[in-house]
Amino acid sequence: MEEKKIMQEIWKEALQLDTLPKTDESFFDLGGNSFIASKVCLIYEEKTGNTIEISDFYDRETIDGLVG
Repeated sequence: MEEKKIMQEIWKEALQLDTLPKTDESFFDLGGNSFIASKVCLIYEEKTGNTIEISDFYDRETIDGLVG
């Protein structure tokens, strides 16, 4: 599965969204915070073997920015 799609699924679950987020939507505008970001980082690494740091969410807060 493509990494963007994986991240969309993770965000949908972690942020308790009804639908998949768009890849250009802001994590924080969707209700994200640093606690949820840390959870997303762990799940993403488990699913892909790739790492994302919590600080990355503040520099690049969209899926396109994080895994684009």
